[in-house]
Amino acid sequence: MPSSAMKRPLGLTVGIILLGLLALAIAGASWLSPYDPLEQRVAERLERPSVEHPLGTDRFGRDVLSRSLHGGQHTLLASGTALGAALAVGLVIGLLAGLYQGSVLDTVFMRLIDVLLAFPFMVLALIIAAFFGTDLLHLLAAVVSVWWVSFARLTRSVVLHVKNDGSFAAAKVLGASDAAIMLRELLPKAIGPVLILATFELGSLILSISALSFLGLGSQPPTPEWGSMLADGRDHFLQAPHILIGPTLFIVLTVLAFNLIGEGLRDRLDPYERSDI
Repeated sequence: MPSSAMKRPLGLTVGIILLGLLALAIAGASWLSPYDPLEQRVAERLERPSVEHPLGTDRFGRDVLSRSLHGGQHTLLASGTALGAALAVGLVIGLLAGLYQGSVLDTVFMRLIDVLLAFPFMVLALIIAAFFGTDLLHLLAAVVSVWWVSFARLTRSVVLHVKNDGSFAAAKVLGASDAAIMLRELLPKAIGPVLILATFELGSLILSISALSFLGLGSQPPTPEWGSMLADGRDHFLQAPHILIGPTLFIVLTVLAFNLIGEGLRDRLDPYERSDI
């Protein structure tokens, strides 16, 4: 319907604008808030929002706005790195499983995916932290070891659909190698749906990494990170609730922006969604 068609670009536009503003604010953290996010000013601890400190200060007198903006750099970098690694692993495994459908390789991958889907992500993160320690690198390893599953399943399903196309049969008849078929026939058709899924998954990744950092499994103090900032301010919530406003607001707005972009891309690129317009 026309009204539905008009709403779709609006959500995508709002998401892009919101994400752009957040990216500019985070990239320009030093300009927007000149305070050092690590500098402690005990005389200014737990100050309420003011002109000098728009979001107040924390228990060590550090500017909350500055720490929120710089914390966004760490959170988004970690989330983007984990997403890129999971996306690469998922694409490769999905392409191989789909191309060699019914083989031992496909069976092994599918059983591994079933196991990982049944295994709670938080439990795996805690196990990795217990064995290897609590730092950002081990957190990313825990995230990537599970997050590739959704990309692999989607890629495999797209590959199985593409294998029914005439172009795939023609490539096989012409003697194209499996590597060439994956790169030229399968990957271009799988990358669109996978990237749409990635926009949704990035929002979930930000929430998961923030949650694990809140539990102390990510970046360690005094490094600013949205999840660790929430953990640091929870003991002073009743006395100075403004401490939690900055990281909470940035998490909510960032996840909202990625979800809006994902919805918009899905509506624009999914032929099944467009067929009812």
